[in-house]
Amino acid sequence: MKFHRIKGLLWNYYYFSLNSLDRIFDVFYWPIVDILIWGFMTTYIKGISDFNIVNLILGGLILWVFLWRSSQDIVTYLLEHYWSRSLYHLFVTPVSSMEMITALAIMGIFRSMISFVVLSIFAYLFYQFNIFSVNPFHFMLFVSLLTLFAWGLGLLVSSLVFRWGSRIQVLAWSTIWILQPFSCVFYPLSTLPPWAMKIASLLPTTYVFEGLRASLTGEPVVYSQLLFAFILVIIFLMVVSLFLIKSIDSAKKKGSFAKPE
Repeated sequence: MKFHRIKGLLWNYYYFSLNSLDRIFDVFYWPIVDILIWGFMTTYIKGISDFNIVNLILGGLILWVFLWRSSQDIVTYLLEHYWSRSLYHLFVTPVSSMEMITALAIMGIFRSMISFVVLSIFAYLFYQFNIFSVNPFHFMLFVSLLTLFAWGLGLLVSSLVFRWGSRIQVLAWSTIWILQPFSCVFYPLSTLPPWAMKIASLLPTTYVFEGLRASLTGEPVVYSQLLFAFILVIIFLMVVSLFLIKSIDSAKKKGSFAKPE
């Protein structure tokens, strides 16, 4: 990989975002809407219960943005190449597939950080919740695991786009929300029915948000669960990377990049 080519792609995505109102809009709008809706709801619940659920809900919501933005942005910017008919031109340049994916991943984490800062400020101003009250070491573990898993999801959907084109673009916005009910973002694993527990136990996100709740409530974080989550993420990334390579090779052989959709 060559850094100057990755840098060139990043500048491309940066200027595109700067001149695209919807790309700027979705960094701020939906995170703010979420923090207001969930914040008001948890404030109401707090008023009728002695248990302070606000921190647990807002903490999960703020960390969720790393999974949401980092995964979705990889696919969204890839789809922009399809929509603008520029993917073919991109692949006839010296830019490699790995350099493009690396640039997309960096852009995703950059936009995640912007949304994270916005959410953290709003959560503190409106609900006096400070996400940095979480143990710093735990916080870095949680964010790292969520970001790695998000990249894996982004690569998976990108692979499907390379194979079947932009006609399956709905997966770019729906995949992450299909996983959310099983990720135990706002409630413990024990609340799920047995069939859903089996699905949740295979998702690394489940152990991250279980660990977050433990950290916020002063309970011990089970590091063996986080290690298991890390192993799941690494295996997932390896499998998805192989699938991505095969999908790109298949698209090149079929000439999909040069065909209008």
